[in-house]
Amino acid sequence: MRNWKSRTFTFLFFVFTSNIINSQAVRMNNTGLGLASVTLHPKDLVISPPFIPLQDGVLTFRFDDLRAEYSSYNLRVRHCTHDWWYSDLHPSEYLNGFHDVVIDEMEDSFGTKVNYTHYTIDLPQDDFSWTRSGNYVLEVFSPHDPEEILITRRFVVYEDLSLVQAEVREPVDIALRRTHQEISFVVKEDTYSFLDPYNNLFTTVLQNARWDNAVSDIPPRFIKGQELDFSKVGYVFPGGNSYRFVDLKSLNFTARGIAGITEGEHSFHHLLDPSQRRTYTYHKSLPDINGAFVISNDRHEIYTGSDYSVAHFSLPMPYELHGRDIFIFGELSGGKCKPSMKMKWDPEASEYKANILLKQGYYDYLYLVKDSSAPDFEHGIMDDIEGNHFATDNLYTVFVYYADFEGYDRVIGFAQWNTDPY
Repeated sequence: MRNWKSRTFTFLFFVFTSNIINSQAVRMNNTGLGLASVTLHPKDLVISPPFIPLQDGVLTFRFDDLRAEYSSYNLRVRHCTHDWWYSDLHPSEYLNGFHDVVIDEMEDSFGTKVNYTHYTIDLPQDDFSWTRSGNYVLEVFSPHDPEEILITRRFVVYEDLSLVQAEVREPVDIALRRTHQEISFVVKEDTYSFLDPYNNLFTTVLQNARWDNAVSDIPPRFIKGQELDFSKVGYVFPGGNSYRFVDLKSLNFTARGIAGITEGEHSFHHLLDPSQRRTYTYHKSLPDINGAFVISNDRHEIYTGSDYSVAHFSLPMPYELHGRDIFIFGELSGGKCKPSMKMKWDPEASEYKANILLKQGYYDYLYLVKDSSAPDFEHGIMDDIEGNHFATDNLYTVFVYYADFEGYDRVIGFAQWNTDPY
């Protein structure tokens, strides 16, 4: 049964606070305490980032509540500008139906040491669907306190109204040619006309679906007729390295990279082999899933039969990085360097350590380094631990935005491909 009182209350909340919210920047992906294993992806494409077409695109959203209680959660989506500020559109201008929806598909875990309640929902729905392309942020909140946002996740809805042709090249800067990758692309008019593109058209390029180090809004090198050329204009990324992985699918058999598995009173423990610093090692291309993770196990139903285990990470180092911190990074960290993923220095063992509670599955990750005094929004770097290589295979995404005459940033072009620089 639908919670009509909850819907009425949250609708009034939208009306009275819309002017305040529109002046705020959208936070990066956040997850509240007690909530875990948050995923948002195109339906049935579990390792793909949440970028979908306006027509017929469907997203699947999942998370666990580790308090194992039947709590009520609502979900809303907010339309955003190309640079991730809340747009001036009222929800009725970009949504059909209600302005929020109850996440009413939930199920308790079974046969697990760590109990939890699993929540899932497919979007859009018959009474809750978006009508415009653009950047969106998904927000989960309690119907009793709509102002306290418990989960945020970014996603993009696009239209194929222009043609985008893109490729990876060696950077123009000779000093970066062994370590970096430059994205060159051309945007051509198709079914949408560009009026004053220097002022109305914006572009963003992502590496491995990361918003923390996105490169945006560099003007085209030149415009020739209906074609905008963005080659050699500065869309340059560190090449990075292949993602590391940890395989937690089994609680009985050790997979590659797992030194041992133990069963504690409250949870299982996976002891990982010590990681190796790769800064100066010869690059070896390894298959990865571009920083994503997949929930899976070898015995039970995937989403409610997978247990949680403490993964014990260790990174031997000859010395502590004074004034800098090391973070475990990937989709498992929400695509940012979050405090709960920061490693601690053990001077006696001469290594960095971290114990992270993760659901059974397969996880990609990297070790990123940040200055201890750096602001939260600043992204970590790969130079110190992972190294950078031009030959690294990365997933790149190009978004083309246009300031539409109806008053919003419309996504009129999209391209995504896995690179193979050689």
